[in-house]
Amino acid sequence: MTKKQDTEGTGSGMRRGWEQAAARYREGLGLHLGEIGKKVSSMVLPLPPGPVLDLACGPGTVLEALSRAQDRFVNVGCDFSFRMVRFARQSVSKSRGVVADQDALPFSSGSFGVVVSSMGTIFSRAPEKQLQEIGRILTPGGKFGFSAWGKPEETALGEVSRTVLRTWPHPYEGQVPPLESPYSGGRSAWLEEVTASAGLVVKKVHPDQIVFRFPDVETAARALVGTGRFSLVLEGREELEEELLDRTRQAFFPHRDPRTGQVQLENRYYLFVLEKPSS
Repeated sequence: MTKKQDTEGTGSGMRRGWEQAAARYREGLGLHLGEIGKKVSSMVLPLPPGPVLDLACGPGTVLEALSRAQDRFVNVGCDFSFRMVRFARQSVSKSRGVVADQDALPFSSGSFGVVVSSMGTIFSRAPEKQLQEIGRILTPGGKFGFSAWGKPEETALGEVSRTVLRTWPHPYEGQVPPLESPYSGGRSAWLEEVTASAGLVVKKVHPDQIVFRFPDVETAARALVGTGRFSLVLEGREELEEELLDRTRQAFFPHRDPRTGQVQLENRYYLFVLEKPSS
């Protein structure tokens, strides 16, 4: 199945960020995003023959949902974070784990009947090349199901994140990857073009919405700070975490219900299914 496994990881800043945040993400924002993962899994049913790959798998949310819907002999979780891959394997019995960069897939051609990804492929540094690779590793008749956030003005949680990072006074030498991607507009001429170039066909594009609900500002702030993107700006400067939390609390406060203290944020996202023709 694999040409070679990338056991060293990418060494990138983003990888380090998610490695540091893995445990907090799984127990925080990752729980909320499980709703989207389940919808991604339902979009690719019924599953065509062949192994299933959860790309940029995180704690294995999509893989777990698919394993419940249809038992498979081979399920593979792939992420550039060792800890995330470990969590995915713990979540899904009999699954395999591969540590690799999603932009440099180590798998042989025609390895998988299904590739899925929930809010993972949006962080690809080269989405056109990535689609080419996904087209390569899919078997004829295979499916690629994934999700992506909508436009900036459609994602309230994304706006909180952007506000905090935009006003953060301590320079970060690297680049915090954006939540927006070329997929943020849903069906588009770009999507049709790059999909066709990869030997795939757009089968479904479904707009949807998720409402993040937190019991209070503190819980919301800790969930967001416990993500890989925020871990990047704290790398080597963990003493600044309380300051980052305070700024994040302030950014969430406009979304707080004054009667209950609860925080609620509406976010648009899209579900996609691409297929590789059988002939």
